[in-house]
Amino acid sequence: MQTTIRKTTLATAITTVFFAAPFVSANVYADELSDMKAMLAQLQERVAQMEAKAAQPAPAPAPATTAMAPAVATSAAAPAKSATGFNWKLYGRGDIGYTVSRGKDASGRQLTNHRLNQGEMASRLGLTGSWVFSDEYKAIFGVETGLNLFNGNAGGGTQNNTSSSVLFNRGSTVGFASTTWGSIEGGTMYMAPFWVSLGADLASAHNYGANDFSALFSLTRPESLGRYLKDPVTGNASKTTSLAGNNSGTALFYGNALRYRSPTYNNFSAEVSYSAGQQASSATDLEDDGRSWAANVLYKKDNLFLGYAHMDYQQSNDISTAGTPNFVKRNQVTDIVGARYKWNDFTLGGSYTSYRVSNAGGYGADAFGVSGAYDLGKHRIEGSLAQISYDGVNSRGAFGANTGDGVGKPKSTAYSLGYLYNFQPTLSFYAYATRIRNNEHAKLGVLQFRGDNNFFGYSPVELTAGMFFVF
Repeated sequence: MQTTIRKTTLATAITTVFFAAPFVSANVYADELSDMKAMLAQLQERVAQMEAKAAQPAPAPAPATTAMAPAVATSAAAPAKSATGFNWKLYGRGDIGYTVSRGKDASGRQLTNHRLNQGEMASRLGLTGSWVFSDEYKAIFGVETGLNLFNGNAGGGTQNNTSSSVLFNRGSTVGFASTTWGSIEGGTMYMAPFWVSLGADLASAHNYGANDFSALFSLTRPESLGRYLKDPVTGNASKTTSLAGNNSGTALFYGNALRYRSPTYNNFSAEVSYSAGQQASSATDLEDDGRSWAANVLYKKDNLFLGYAHMDYQQSNDISTAGTPNFVKRNQVTDIVGARYKWNDFTLGGSYTSYRVSNAGGYGADAFGVSGAYDLGKHRIEGSLAQISYDGVNSRGAFGANTGDGVGKPKSTAYSLGYLYNFQPTLSFYAYATRIRNNEHAKLGVLQFRGDNNFFGYSPVELTAGMFFVF
C-alpha cells in the first residue's frame, strides 16, 4: 500500500509537469511548479504519518475462554457481579483428657474412678455450607456428629428422640436465608434458649464456651433447663412410651424442628423455634408429646452480650399401671437471662434460670451462675461458681416420687477452676478441678459422671488434664 501511494503520487506529479509544460508561459509554469512542490511536500508528510501508524504493534488478542459470552454494552461504572455457587467448610474438635472423679454410692461407699475419656468439651466433626444465589439469597445446611475418642463411636450428642449413636447426633439442618428477611431452617437442632446459655458462659478464640468443667455449665445448663425431668411411668396399660422422658432440656437437640432467625438490626436479633415432638398417631394422646416452642432476643455490640429466652415444653404420658390407660399432660416452662462482657483481658459472664413443671408430681428450680477468665498471652485462667435449688422436688403425685430425700429442699453449689495453655491458635492444653457441694437433701454428681455420686450430702470432686485440637 505504501509503495502504491508513493508511485501514484510521483506519477501524478511527473505527468502534470511534462504534459502541462508546452501550454503555459514561463511565469505560469513557475507558479504551478511552486504549487506542485507544496502539494508534493504535503503528500510526503501524509505518507510519513501513515508509515508511522502502520509501524505500531497490533493489540493483543483476547484470551481464549471455554465459553464465549455475547458482547453487551455495559457502563464503566457498573458494579462487579457477586460470586455465586457452592461454599462449604469442614470443621471439628478432637478433645481428650484423663479424669479422676470421686463420689459415693447409695450405701456410702466412696467411689474413685480413673478414665481416659471426653475432655473439656465433646469432640465433634461437622460440615456446614451454602449455595449462594445472589447478594440477597442463599440456601444453607449443616450437619454435626459427636465423636467418642475413648471407643471410636459416635458420642457427645444428646437428643430427645434418638440415641447418641446416630450419625449426626449433634444436629442436622437445611434452610433458606435472606439478608433482608432472615433465615428459616428445618431438621434437628437446639432450641432458642440454648444460645442465651452459651452466650453467657466463657468463650475465647480457642473455645466454643460452656466447657464441661465450668460450674455454670455443670449445674445450670443441664439441670435447671430440665434435662432430668422425671421419667415417665413404665409398664402402663397402653404400652406406650413418652418421647419426653428425662430428655426435655433446652440443652438438647430437638427433632421435627423448625426455627426462624431474624437479621440483626441495631445490634438486636431474635429467634423463634418449634418442635412438633413425637408426632404419634392422633389415636392416642401421645400426638402432642414433646411438642415445644421457644423464642429468644439477643443483643451483641462489641464486647457486650445480653440475652433472654423463654420455652414451653409439653409431656404426655400414660400413668396407668393396669386397666384403662390414663393419659396425663404437663408442661415445663423455662426462662433464662444471661450476659457476658469482655474488658481488655478480662471476661465476665453470668446467667439466671428458672423453670417450673406443672401438674401433680411436678417441681421447679432456680439457678444462677457466674464465670470469669483472664487471658495473659497464651495463658488463660478460668473460674466459675453456680448454685441450683429445687422447690417441690420431694412431692409425690400422678407421676410418682421425684428425686429428693423426702425430707427437705435439695441445694447444690459448684466451684471450678481451670488453666489453659494455648500452644497454637488451634491447639491447647488444660487442667481443671470441679467440686460440687450438696446439702443433706441433694446428691448431685459432676457433669461427666453423674452416677458416681448417689449419696445425699456428699460433695463429689473431679480433676482432669488433657488437650484439644480444633480446625
